[in-house]
Amino acid sequence: MKAEILFFAALKDFFTAKQITDIEEHINVSQLKEFLCKQNPNASKIINVSRVSINRRIANDFEVIPNNAIIAILPPSSGG
Repeated sequence: MKAEILFFAALKDFFTAKQITDIEEHINVSQLKEFLCKQNPNASKIINVSRVSINRRIANDFEVIPNNAIIAILPPSSGG
């Protein structure tokens, strides 16, 4: 199934900011993170601590991703 994945902050050093990707049906957030870590192992540390938003709503690791979802990978950030 198709999903649009948006990468933010430091993850843009490892992935393009926006990509349309084929992912397995019935994949959950945790499995998506594993998939992305396999695509670019150098980004694993950041992906593993990132939050994931599905269609503008923060999702837990076990939430299943629907078809044609817009997914944002949100690394932790700091600032003032």
